[in-house]
Amino acid sequence: MKTLYHEETKLAHADFLDALSGEFIARTGYGAYVYLNPFDIYLMFKEYLNHPEPAREFVKQRVRSYLSA
Repeated sequence: MKTLYHEETKLAHADFLDALSGEFIARTGYGAYVYLNPFDIYLMFKEYLNHPEPAREFVKQRVRSYLSA
């Protein structure tokens, strides 16, 4: 059971990073690590795990909010 959860989390993490990188590149021309440090990305991923929305929607909202601040 723990292994299955771990695998699902790894897949969710890969999907999240792909969405985050894609959204930053689409909006700015640069990847997420230009704007965010690895720990901030980790915290954002942990926050994403507690939300029911798909990764792309979650990331789109967060990137829009981050860039408008």
